[in-house]
Amino acid sequence: MSETRDIRKHNIKMISKRLEEGLAQLGRTYTVRECPTDPVIAHPVVDGRPHHAKRFDIEGVGNLLVMTVTEAEENQLSSFVITPYAKNLPLFSSDYVYSKDRRFFLLEIYDLSIARDEIYTAGIDSFRQFARKLKDMPDIPTRPSWYDDIRPVCYAKSPSMDQDETAIRRFLEFLDLFIAMEQASPLLSGKELADKWQKNKNYADRLIDEGGVSTDLFTRALGPENTRRFFHELFFGADCYRP
Repeated sequence: MSETRDIRKHNIKMISKRLEEGLAQLGRTYTVRECPTDPVIAHPVVDGRPHHAKRFDIEGVGNLLVMTVTEAEENQLSSFVITPYAKNLPLFSSDYVYSKDRRFFLLEIYDLSIARDEIYTAGIDSFRQFARKLKDMPDIPTRPSWYDDIRPVCYAKSPSMDQDETAIRRFLEFLDLFIAMEQASPLLSGKELADKWQKNKNYADRLIDEGGVSTDLFTRALGPENTRRFFHELFFGADCYRP
């Protein structure tokens, strides 16, 4: 039992380290502000596990969702998701899951672009080339889904416990690629902003209507309407960036 407690403490420490370092990395380039949220929506209990979500605004970019599940005895997880609204950028998603001494993570890029120009194409290519940095970690299978068609990059890996620090470094390096792509991209204006907002909102709505691996858990726990609120007010933030 004491060994289980020690591993859980270590896992929670890794979750805090990843999120703190991710926020610090963004803070070196952007003004990042935590935004007020409805506590009822921000702390849903899903599958019997309390989730704790925070929403941040990345100035000139868009929405950042930081979410943790640390109170469960056997499973802990963290999510770090960027939904851009001000530029023609993909959605950046990362989930790290710890289950005793087992762990896996997802690093994903979703194509919610309104144009595939040279900057966008080069950015997606840089995410694809990142595969070579993950060769020392075994792949895990993912369930086929409708969003595979708009997910050009998905790394599902199962590192060993000895690779915990390396896994965090890989997340930060992946985040660096997003920052580099953002810095090279011009701001949107006028109809472009409206089109980007609509693309992001449609994606969140489709997740609710057609389902996804984690979305289905939220929908069962909260119901479709509260899940829609959670997604639009907090997770992807469409309600906060309406043009």
